[in-house]
Amino acid sequence: MQKSGMNSNRALRFSLKFLIAALVIGSPWLFNSLYRSLNWNKSTLELSSTETEPVRRVSFDVSINAPGEIRSSDNTIVECEIERLAVYTRGGSMVSGASTRILKLVPDGSIVKKNDVICKLDSSSVEELVRLQKINLQQATSMHDYTKMDLEVSKIALEEYKNGTAKQYQQTLRGQIALATSDASRTTGRLAWSRKMFEKGYLSKTTVRAEELSLQRSDLLLTKSEIALTTFNKYTLPKTAHSFEARIQSQNYLLKYYERWVASQRERLSKFEEQVAKCTVRAPHDGVAIYANEEDGDTRIEEGSEIRQGQDIFYLPDLGNMQVLSKLSETIVEKVRVGMKVAVLVQSQSGTEYSGVVETVSEFPIPASSWRSAPEVKNYYCVVKIDGKPEDLKPGLTAEIKVLTDVKEDILAISPEVIQVENDKEYCFVLQQSGEIEKREVRTTTGDPGTLAVLEGLEEGELVLRSPRKIEDKPELIDKVVALSDQPTQLIQTDPQVVQTDLENESILEPGQVENVSEKVADIAPLKRNLKDGH
Repeated sequence: MQKSGMNSNRALRFSLKFLIAALVIGSPWLFNSLYRSLNWNKSTLELSSTETEPVRRVSFDVSINAPGEIRSSDNTIVECEIERLAVYTRGGSMVSGASTRILKLVPDGSIVKKNDVICKLDSSSVEELVRLQKINLQQATSMHDYTKMDLEVSKIALEEYKNGTAKQYQQTLRGQIALATSDASRTTGRLAWSRKMFEKGYLSKTTVRAEELSLQRSDLLLTKSEIALTTFNKYTLPKTAHSFEARIQSQNYLLKYYERWVASQRERLSKFEEQVAKCTVRAPHDGVAIYANEEDGDTRIEEGSEIRQGQDIFYLPDLGNMQVLSKLSETIVEKVRVGMKVAVLVQSQSGTEYSGVVETVSEFPIPASSWRSAPEVKNYYCVVKIDGKPEDLKPGLTAEIKVLTDVKEDILAISPEVIQVENDKEYCFVLQQSGEIEKREVRTTTGDPGTLAVLEGLEEGELVLRSPRKIEDKPELIDKVVALSDQPTQLIQTDPQVVQTDLENESILEPGQVENVSEKVADIAPLKRNLKDGH
């Protein structure tokens, strides 16, 4: 009996041990079956290594991109120098307008040498002005020469009068005075002798009277000659000399006038001839001849087109000093400052990059060419100076500038394609180590063109799905939804049975919507955690 009780106890202990072992061995299967029963409708998502990316820490440059055009900072502008000219003649006048027509042009972008002919303008009207101006110059020259000869004649006449006619007349008067003096002296002697003879009775009274009259005539002639000489010396000679001198002075003034007239006519002729020469436009130095076509301009630089005075024809850039002229919209211009570093990408050179620096940013927007084309968004000119002297750059090439506005270091970064936007909120799908997918709200900001900087919601090393659309049709794969708020981040667990698809918007329910049903799964969530932890 005792042995039988012992055997029964042993059998009981063996059965208990067997039962415990069976429970231990079968519990994983039991828990797994229970877990599967709770997740009976949850499918799996197979992902390759290329369909996920880790949240990484990087340092990147924040830049602003804008299109631009390669130009030279030192452009020699070749412009139309044809002026409005006029010629006045006795028969009328001729006026040439301040415009002409282009007859011949070198091709746009041609490499030219100094003094090469790059443009021919119509010079027919200017050549006609040159012909008429030559006639005016000949008339002015003939008047000048006639006045000059007349002046020489007047000078000779003055010299002739002073040294010839005047002296001859003075000598004549002096001879008359001398003769009258001699005659008066002789007549005085004869009168004295006649009076003595009259007193002695040898001569008559009549004879004495005749001698007295003869003396009176001699005195009168002497006085007349003396007065004539005095009048000539005091009045006639200076007056006549001044008359000649006045004529000479007048002719001197007239000669100077004609000299200036001739000079002005010769200068105008020279200017007209220069205008004819300027109709043949030559390159001022070696370079590349680029047509100076205006943006949104009414006229084009081409053969046969009309060109006006002062209009630009060519640009001859200095290829050793290149720059980029870009237009920045008003949305980004405030971020650009003078001195910022710039990378210049030239499209025609397969993305060759050149370094540069922001040289100027205009303070005022670019004016519209007309009220019809006034843009809604204002643009501002930005000039980027290219470093060094690149030999491959040519003006007119299309370029893109990348202005380095900021440098961010040790920043959590992800790719833009991992973000899904719903109702102005950003979400990404995080792959957990258990293979489950967590929908998490994040906050990001722009990094470089291919990177977003993570402000909140992700940790370094976490894996995120590259293509959120891959699980749009399988909302049951989302195990958790994490929403951001002013409070510390809360982990909201959801049951796959209550995660639904919004049929109207075809998007997963927002975290706020999930919170409304979280109470329904409060009893299931602890059980799921225990199952995952292996308890």
